[in-house]
Amino acid sequence: MESSVTGKELIDSYLKKLTLEIDERSVGSSGNNQAVDYFYIIMKSLGYDLKKDGFDCIDWECGKVYLRTGEEQYEAFASPFSLPCDINAELVVVSTLEELRTVDAHEKILLIHKELTQEQIMPKNFIFYNPEEHKQMISLLEEKNPKAIICVTGCVKSVSVCLHPFPIFEDGDFDIPSVYMKDIDGEKLIKLNGLKVELTIESKRNPAKGYNVVARKKGEGKGRVVLCAHIDTKKNTPGALDNATGVAVLMALAEQLRDYKASNDIEFVAFNGEDYYSVPGQMLYLKQNNGDFQDIKMVINIDGAGHKDSKTAVSFYNLRDDQKKEAMISLDKYKTLVKGEKWYEGDHSMFLQKGVPCIAVTSSNVRDVVMNITHTPKDTMNNVNIELLCDLVKALKDIISNIF
Repeated sequence: MESSVTGKELIDSYLKKLTLEIDERSVGSSGNNQAVDYFYIIMKSLGYDLKKDGFDCIDWECGKVYLRTGEEQYEAFASPFSLPCDINAELVVVSTLEELRTVDAHEKILLIHKELTQEQIMPKNFIFYNPEEHKQMISLLEEKNPKAIICVTGCVKSVSVCLHPFPIFEDGDFDIPSVYMKDIDGEKLIKLNGLKVELTIESKRNPAKGYNVVARKKGEGKGRVVLCAHIDTKKNTPGALDNATGVAVLMALAEQLRDYKASNDIEFVAFNGEDYYSVPGQMLYLKQNNGDFQDIKMVINIDGAGHKDSKTAVSFYNLRDDQKKEAMISLDKYKTLVKGEKWYEGDHSMFLQKGVPCIAVTSSNVRDVVMNITHTPKDTMNNVNIELLCDLVKALKDIISNIF
């Protein structure tokens, strides 16, 4: 990179490329592959050793959804990765796990609500977190074998999303077609228990490939410092905060550390699939490392940073007291950075579960503001303050230099 180009200009160019030119970057899509190639080219230009490793995935397509009873039509949305269907069958309604155990749903359309739709059900093969009650529900649904499932939901809030309605199922390994709808609309449908319902889902699961990119600068080989951000998005969002800002910070920090010399290797990882049901990028990385992260001295994960009305929140996991002290010395240099609350819904989670020291970076208003923007078309560059990202790059460079 030319020295005349400022850090702010670099980050701005990275964000424009990812969010305006490439736009949506859902796993396996053309945009996703373009973003991966862009990251690869930038890191190669900075002199890093590179690996681009692939995995199988689904590039899911969805058309229209039709849900009707006679002349009455209802608004519903296909659950991400749902199989297609075109059926006319009796509607049966359940609201509890006990009702689900006893209902006859075979060859019928099953509507679930209340207790059964309070939270998203974890994908059936997700290994990092999968409550027993979720497993029971999936097992019961597959045993009951309805033709399709209608999920009536309220609003859900998490670290990264606030949706009304929200999908109960987001799982390419779950093969019962399903849709979700608002509770206010579902109340009308619930009253038709026992009557015929028509449901059409136009969707397709297309086999595809996705890729992680790992860029490494060799040190003396005594260990690794891993800096990571996920490069994928949900469908139908340019993903500025989630997570073009994280990827842009990685590339800008890589430019700052291109002449890095220390006892530890430094590794920049563009994980692919954090917003995908089976986190395939994490799974691939885990497999390639044989589930063993003992040589990793620290992981710094950036996700959702840079909202214009926030500060940058930094949280610590498994750090020694002296490491926390050194990190806080670096953070305290910048008024735009603060110590934040812990959160676990990100790529750092698989490392901290194995005891690896981790630092997670996001926006300080992630739960109150950012989660209302991410995963939607509203997640644009208009919400980003690039000055925050510039300070973050400087602070992370200081942390790495001071601790390692």
